[in-house]
Amino acid sequence: MKRYFFYNVMLNIGLILMSFATIAAYSSDDNGSKYLILAISVAILLVLAYLKYRLLKLVRQFTQEKNK
Repeated sequence: MKRYFFYNVMLNIGLILMSFATIAAYSSDDNGSKYLILAISVAILLVLAYLKYRLLKLVRQFTQEKNK
């Protein structure tokens, strides 16, 4: 369970940092690389959100099996 807790903390930190990166890229004045950085940060944000969803599903399944 410690491994899942550590993984959850790392995913939360990653999600927060990528949210800040997305906001910073959106409010940037440089139009040339603005959309490239924005697209990359949104893609990484989606991957991290998917991994968080899979982790929550795995932990829920693990706790249900443990309670049986």
